[in-house]
Amino acid sequence: MRMLMGGIALALLAGCSLPASLVPGEPNDTKYSEKPPKEYAACVLPAWQHEVSNTTQTSISNGYRINAPSVITADEILDIVKYKDGSRISLYQGPPWAKSAAMRKAMKDCL
Repeated sequence: MRMLMGGIALALLAGCSLPASLVPGEPNDTKYSEKPPKEYAACVLPAWQHEVSNTTQTSISNGYRINAPSVITADEILDIVKYKDGSRISLYQGPPWAKSAAMRKAMKDCL
């Protein structure tokens, strides 16, 4: 019985950490920058890597995605896409108790 309960708990936790591409939903925060996506991503990536060393950057349609993986909760993801003469930045974070203030601060500092 303990094994079954442990398996169920593990499955529930795994469900919370699906990548944002599978669970797009609404972003926790959206900002706009006059910087082009490449320049904005170059500013944010080092700050996020300082907080989570295995943070990665990948190219997406019209921009970049920066992903700070989490072992326990949902990854923190920043989508940076071309918008008018700059960028639209969308931040996706996990549950309120797991959100990183440092990630949000870096997002705002690079605007």
